[in-house]
Amino acid sequence: MKKILFIAVLCLSAVLSASAQTVEFKLTADGTFHLRDGRNFAVVPFEKKTAHEIYSTLFTNVSEVYRDPKQKVIITIDGSSVNIRAYDPKLTYQKQGEDLGGYYTLNFEVKDGKVKVDAPVVDEILTRTKDGVREKDFSKLVRSWYQEAALQAKYQDNAQYTESEFNAFINGILTGNFMGDTSDNW
Repeated sequence: MKKILFIAVLCLSAVLSASAQTVEFKLTADGTFHLRDGRNFAVVPFEKKTAHEIYSTLFTNVSEVYRDPKQKVIITIDGSSVNIRAYDPKLTYQKQGEDLGGYYTLNFEVKDGKVKVDAPVVDEILTRTKDGVREKDFSKLVRSWYQEAALQAKYQDNAQYTESEFNAFINGILTGNFMGDTSDNW
């Protein structure tokens, strides 16, 4: 009986993990994002969903994040793509307590049964959140974190913070599960 229960739990966890595919982009030494296999995009399956259903879901999920998404940050091609251009005041940081903000672009292309997610693109100009002073360009900042193509240990938290922010946002749009948003308020 224990073996049957164990096998059933193992099968159920495999099914659940397969349906909850997440995207995980990594920051590279040149300030771009790629998957572990080097691609700059991911294809996420949405089995048994039409392009229109997927598009509607993505648009609804993005609308939960921004106050007026249609006017300010989203460019859409009805039923086939959602492009987001937005500003994040805490995109990354230079030193503890020195948040850096900047504009970024996310792109989601929709087809029946799948979504193509392009790697995030960060505009070069960064500004310090506390005083608005222009800082290093994003790619120069990220390059300074690397030495001989290896991320220096003292900058691992910076890179991990930037990666996790983008990945959480992308996966939140794909799934509708935004970290910290558990309210049922209308």
